[in-house]
Amino acid sequence: MARLRWEWWNTVAEQRQWLSLGLAEGEMPFEVAVAALKDLERQFVREARTPAERLHLRRLTALNAVQAAFDHARPWKDFGPWLRRIRRLGFPRLWDRFHVSTLYVQSLPYFPEQAEDAFALLADVERRVRRLPKHRRSRQQMLDLIEHARREAARYGILAPGKRGR
Repeated sequence: MARLRWEWWNTVAEQRQWLSLGLAEGEMPFEVAVAALKDLERQFVREARTPAERLHLRRLTALNAVQAAFDHARPWKDFGPWLRRIRRLGFPRLWDRFHVSTLYVQSLPYFPEQAEDAFALLADVERRVRRLPKHRRSRQQMLDLIEHARREAARYGILAPGKRGR
């Protein structure tokens, strides 16, 4: 009997969670984390039934890899390709776009030459968040965390373009 899709997606989510937990607890190097994420992606892409499912799995891998690059304080040569990949694939949700943009800005001490692009992505996310209804709790949470990301970058002397010298 064929497995239901929601059961399959639950398996995907569970395996990804176990992998993330194992990588965090084991304090694995970035290269090991990325290789494990790619292996898990390959495993589930083979089982995916539609191009949309394969795309979503690739997006999840890219999101996790950006997070791993941030967690390991990696230079642009490791962070940049995964950021470009998630931008090319598209963000599944506003929350993911928000999360990646705040990680990008907070990583600027490792690659300050990317400040203009990072702050442009953050400004785009802020515009999108401000369009959300004011009664949504996530709206204020995201706005607060956007401001936190800006403060973190400013701690290292990295200011958004147009904010210099103020």
